Amino acid sequence: GFPGSLRVFVLVCLLAVGFRSLEADNVNTETLARIIQFFDDNYKKVEKNVRQYAVAINVPEDQCKINFVPDKNNFLTKEESSTNVINKIYDENVALYEGQELIAAGTLKKQKHTRHSESILMNPPESSPMTNLLNKKKDGCVVFYTYNSPCVQTCIDINGNYSILKMLERWSKQGGLKAFVFKDIWKFDQKKDLKENFKAITKYVPLYRCVSSETCYECVEGDNINLNCVQ
Repeated sequence: GFPGSLRVFVLVCLLAVGFRSLEADNVNTETLARIIQFFDDNYKKVEKNVRQYAVAINVPEDQCKINFVPDKNNFLTKEESSTNVINKIYDENVALYEGQELIAAGTLKKQKHTRHSESILMNPPESSPMTNLLNKKKDGCVVFYTYNSPCVQTCIDINGNYSILKMLERWSKQGGLKAFVFKDIWKFDQKKDLKENFKAITKYVPLYRCVSSETCYECVEGDNINLNCVQ
C-alpha cells in the first residue's frame, strides 16, 4: 500500500477535488441574486400588486458563477426587447414568450380556471417550452424563476394535470448548473407547511429564495430547511 504520508496527501487531494466540484456544481448565490434582480427589473409588471410571472434561462455556465454582473450589454442579448416580452406574457390570451436563451410566461385565462405560469412553461413535459429550452444547450446554466412560490394544490401535486414535478425530474437528468428560484410565498400557501412540499422540488433541483439584489437563500440542505424560505 501507500506509505502513510502519501495516503494522507492523496486523501487531501481527493477532498480538495470533492469540495471544488461541489462548489463548481452550484450557482453562485450572489450572482443568482443579481440575475433575479435583472428579471424583476426587466420583466416584472406591477398593477395593484405584482403580476405573477415566471422565466427560465439557459445561458453559458460562467454567467452563473462568481463576479458575473448581468446587464443588457452582456446578458440575454439575443432576446426581444423587454417591452415585447412583457406585452406577450401579460396578454392573458397568449401568456408566453419563447426566445433563444429565455422563456417567460404570465397566467393564461381559460374558461373555468387560470393556468399558472410555472405550468405553462413546464407542461406537457415531453414538448414544453422548458424542454425546448433545455435542448438548446446541454451543459449551460439553467435558472427557473417564479415570482410566487409554486402552488401546493396544483403545481406540486404529483398526480395533478398541471404538476411541474415530472418536468423537474426531466431537468434533473441534464448536466450543467441548476437553480429553481422564487421570491414571495404564494398567498394561498402562506399558512401551509411548506417544508415537505419544497423537498418535493429539491428531490430534483436546488431551490432558492431570492429576496433582494444581494441575498438568496438555499432552501433545503440535506434534511434541513432554511426558515428564511418558509416564513
